[in-house]
Amino acid sequence: MEQDKSIEQNFGYYYQPNNQVNQKKEPKITLAKRDLIFAFVFFAVGFLIVDFVFFHGFNLGFTIAFFVLFISVTAYLFDTKNKTSLFSYVCGAMSLAGAVTFSLYNDFLVNSIMVFLVCALFGIYVCGISGSFTHNQGSYRMLVDLLKNTFVSPFSNAADITGAYGKVMSKNKVSKNVIIGIALALPVLLVIIPLLAGSDAAFENLVKIVLKNIGSYLLEAILAVIITPFIILYAVSKKCKSDSLSSAKSKGKGVIQSPVTVSFLSVISVTYIVYLFSQLAYFFSAFSGILPENYSYSASVYARRGFFEMFAICVINMIIIALANILTKRVKGKIPIAVKAISAFILTFTVLILVTAMAKMKLNIEIFGLSKNRLLVSVFMIMIFVIIVFYIIHIFLPKVSYMQPIIIICSAMFIALSFSDIDGMVAKYNIDAYTSGKIDSIDLEYINNLSDSSLVYITELADSDNHMVSREARMIINRNLERNYHSDIFNNDTEKQNIRYKNNTDFREYNYSKGRGEKALIEYYNSLSAEGREKLISQYELDFGDYYYDEERDVYESYSGDYCTEYAYDEKKDDYVFSHRYNIYDGLDEQV
Repeated sequence: MEQDKSIEQNFGYYYQPNNQVNQKKEPKITLAKRDLIFAFVFFAVGFLIVDFVFFHGFNLGFTIAFFVLFISVTAYLFDTKNKTSLFSYVCGAMSLAGAVTFSLYNDFLVNSIMVFLVCALFGIYVCGISGSFTHNQGSYRMLVDLLKNTFVSPFSNAADITGAYGKVMSKNKVSKNVIIGIALALPVLLVIIPLLAGSDAAFENLVKIVLKNIGSYLLEAILAVIITPFIILYAVSKKCKSDSLSSAKSKGKGVIQSPVTVSFLSVISVTYIVYLFSQLAYFFSAFSGILPENYSYSASVYARRGFFEMFAICVINMIIIALANILTKRVKGKIPIAVKAISAFILTFTVLILVTAMAKMKLNIEIFGLSKNRLLVSVFMIMIFVIIVFYIIHIFLPKVSYMQPIIIICSAMFIALSFSDIDGMVAKYNIDAYTSGKIDSIDLEYINNLSDSSLVYITELADSDNHMVSREARMIINRNLERNYHSDIFNNDTEKQNIRYKNNTDFREYNYSKGRGEKALIEYYNSLSAEGREKLISQYELDFGDYYYDEERDVYESYSGDYCTEYAYDEKKDDYVFSHRYNIYDGLDEQV
């Protein structure tokens, strides 16, 4: 009996886990019919993104596609039970505002930065309305949450989400019936569509257009199939908030002993103190021996030297202080006062360096003119200043949120800058500074290499007193007009006919600055007299014909056989006219 009891006990002990294994596990993610419907919505959004953005560039199409994505994801995730912070709503509004700039200006560099900014702000908004943040939104850990929710959560839950969709589709007979109905309708359409096309010219033309572009549509559908799963995984993972990686809250206790941090920061601080001491050589003769022999100070030398080194020091200091405060072990839950004090000194020194760098940039712009890079760097320096100020406050008042105001202020600054038309601003500043005599020279080729916004202002220099500048301006005008209006200018009676603006009929490619620049060139051409148009055309024939421009001699040369024909600038006619033709081998003039 004791042996039987022992067997029963052992049997019960060993087989009970098997019973637990056989029990069905509750799925981590449970989906409903609504989720299935939104899967098709997200496929339509994916197709819209491919067609409007990938195939038609970052213009109005991007703005529309992003707004549709924003609305569809909001409709899917929004839940009144989630307490969404005002910060998340502000980020969402700023992402929409940033998306609008793509339909206004076609600045590649700014648009590239704006894509990143719009996506980041949209990610913060999505995490906010879905309640996916697991850390305080006022600290850097919010960015960790953002990265996890964007790049980790969708893929870590891919298997569960896919299984949940398969389960809901197997239960939903309506979806099966819809697919069967569509499949049965396709053969019938193959008969009906040709008959309808034969009965109506408009429908026939529509069918021809669709068939003509069937290849591109198929490619767009394939690309949509590729990107749609990420949209679905991203949205569903936010709705279910099932990422185990985000569930554990990190308290950030640090791993480095405070004496190590203090020693490291002290060495950096001493170096900066020595640097500040060396600056006395510029103000007091007693320290002048520090300067090199025969050192001569000039505004241009001051403006050019050391700016980018100073900018790099600012960035490095911010990274050092951030890591030091994150990795240093706390004492009674607080950063040691020595670490705070030295961090504050280094950040204060950084502000001093930043102010010096901004003064150098201001002087650089006054002497050499404005460029897009100089303007962007100036704005980034102001952003760094904002970051430093809020981080110094956070060091001494840890409970004060610093990440939220930094994100809002810096994002608002860049979005406002993008709305101000950076390329147009640069072109206008340089042209106004040149015409007023504030700067001695102007790089028109650089201005032309900006975006279409610069074309509005280049026409102002086409009749400049400096014929070299006017020649280059006319060349740029010709180059841009020839692109879309060659036949209107060169194959018609230019004395009588004006150019009509050819509006782009594809709304997806609409861009305000592109149309504005093109209209400015057309208005300039139409305002010219017959003589002015002939002058512009002759300039075109020289610049784009079989001629070589000799910049040193300011002449155009054309070689044919043994002879070279030259066209030189005539001040009285304010144009390049035939000068002479000579034999290449003996150098004798054939005609004068």
